Amino acid sequence: MTMSVTASRPVARPTQSTRRPMTTALARREVQIVIAMLLIVGVSTLAYPDFLSSRVIANVFIAAMVTTFVSLGQTFVMLARGIDLSVAPILGLSAVVVGFAAQDHGLGLWRGLVLGAVVGMVLGVGNAVLVSWFKLPPIIATLGTFSVYGGLQFVVTGGQQVDQIPGQYTQYGIATHTIVPGVPVILLAGLAATALVSWVLRSTVFGRNVYATGDDGEAAFRAGIPVRRITFLAYVLCGLFAGIAGVVYLTRTGSADSLTGTQTNENLNAIAAALIGGTALTGGRGTAVGSFLGSVFLSLTLSAMGIAFGVPNEWQPAGIGVLILLAVVADPRARRGHALTTLRMRLRRSAR
Repeated sequence: MTMSVTASRPVARPTQSTRRPMTTALARREVQIVIAMLLIVGVSTLAYPDFLSSRVIANVFIAAMVTTFVSLGQTFVMLARGIDLSVAPILGLSAVVVGFAAQDHGLGLWRGLVLGAVVGMVLGVGNAVLVSWFKLPPIIATLGTFSVYGGLQFVVTGGQQVDQIPGQYTQYGIATHTIVPGVPVILLAGLAATALVSWVLRSTVFGRNVYATGDDGEAAFRAGIPVRRITFLAYVLCGLFAGIAGVVYLTRTGSADSLTGTQTNENLNAIAAALIGGTALTGGRGTAVGSFLGSVFLSLTLSAMGIAFGVPNEWQPAGIGVLILLAVVADPRARRGHALTTLRMRLRRSAR
């Protein structure tokens, strides 16, 4: 007697995206930020009907662009499980160097952008050497360079203000200067930078290595990823974007001085924007789009506090601090720490 055995086919389980597409979309940090911004706009419009005017909304986006560039650079570093506390004086030093060159020597905008980027990269190399070569903790290394770069900024200015910036700079920092109708040029620049960083992180070997380095540096090193080089480049790119942000700052304000960057809390703003956008303090997770939206969310929230609800400017740093705490609390990995997860992964690998 023969017996036939029919192998039962495994039933494919529906993926999360096919099972609950709406739930999956709502779980994305970028979608959550957009919903939160719509709620803020709605509540602010009820309190101040003109809040939804094109002038206010355009100014919200324009005000977010300096933080956007700084936070894009900070995203590289945070993804690699680092942090850069010197971005504010890098921004300021770039702004005063380019400002003096434009004021005294007629340096054009495009060459000014190149000069600002070079200044930022050179200062970023200083951070990169300390963190990747000398193995200093990032918070200690960049806190030290914060003071060094801030001192250099004061030396360069000599306590004077740069306030004769040519019109070819400042015309790009206003809402009425557009190429695409209704979209300020400075916003287009921020969108282009966000798209570029997003492509680098998602579609290049370097970008994938940044994520791997931040997720588990030891495992990445054993897999042949040049962790030291990736960390080095992350800090250089952070400096580059902070340097460009200094030029963007000039287009917005038309002036710079020894306190530029630090006075406007750009360190805090950039970290807050990245955290709000979903970049993890523990590394390995985050997106450029999230950092862009985090910057806009921050600008929108501060504008709503001041315009719609009359909160004094002195309270804005406190508001940013609250947003940082909320962003960290909303991140389960940040709450419980990533160390235990990493330890479990290593124990599993050693047991194989």
